[in-house]
Amino acid sequence: MLRYDKEFDPAAYQDGTARAGRREGAEGDSGAGYAADDEVYVFDDERVVLAVNVALKTGRPLLLFGPPGSGKSSLAPNVARVLGWNYHAHVVTARTEPEDLLWRFDALKRLNDAQAHMLDDDIGAYYAQGPLWRAFAPENGRRSVVLLDEIDKADPDLPNSLLGPLGSLSFPMPWDDRETVSAAPGQEPFVVITSNDERELPRPFLRRCVVFEFGPPSRSHLLRVAASHLGEDYDEQLTGQVADYILSLRDIVTDPAAGPSTAEFLDALKACHQLGVTPGTEEWDMLRTITLHKRREGLEPLA
Repeated sequence: MLRYDKEFDPAAYQDGTARAGRREGAEGDSGAGYAADDEVYVFDDERVVLAVNVALKTGRPLLLFGPPGSGKSSLAPNVARVLGWNYHAHVVTARTEPEDLLWRFDALKRLNDAQAHMLDDDIGAYYAQGPLWRAFAPENGRRSVVLLDEIDKADPDLPNSLLGPLGSLSFPMPWDDRETVSAAPGQEPFVVITSNDERELPRPFLRRCVVFEFGPPSRSHLLRVAASHLGEDYDEQLTGQVADYILSLRDIVTDPAAGPSTAEFLDALKACHQLGVTPGTEEWDMLRTITLHKRREGLEPLA
């Protein structure tokens, strides 16, 4: 076990799992009280915990690589849960502009107000705060965890445009560059950035991040994830059978990184539990095709 002074220590939660408690069954979920992805996380990899602590101590963003469904996006809200910090998230798309992460100017609202002769003298009333603004200047005084999800979807210029705000933890006020929005000492946010590695990120951006890459989950990890999500409904034998099948697919699919994700593993397991399906049956053959195969190259389609 790695021994060092941890600012972030998930061991404060039972069995290394951060969890807020099971949700009540929502309408349409057959009454199952499964935990959501942002309500539970299995911190059984000491390297992940170390990466979080290094990023916290250095003040650098934590850049996470890994295939879809490997747990990149759900890490940030659960770090916030363990630390008791605010949480802000933004999913990056091809249309995301750098300013979207700082602010968004509502030109339509200002035009409507002007036409109605109700124009606000305070131009700031027409700026909506973006996730970094809310993290740099939190209203409740608590520090924040910020998730910038799938940054590789953005224009290549976007990562470099963040070097200034993330490096100085400040940016000019949009309507008056003589003033700045800055994180106060002791209130610095923890920024988590994810990438599916669909587009190469600029080297200057990588140099300013703490970088961690998720590998494929082990059998023991899959079982612990299932136990933390399913709670009292956890069936170790059934879970082991589904996990073994997931692992066997890595030797079949053309790209092992594109194999079934942990989220898809949970979908198949929950479906088996609620429908009474067990591996080795005709129903399982159909269920695995629609929950795990999904037209992946190398796996047989539904007959």
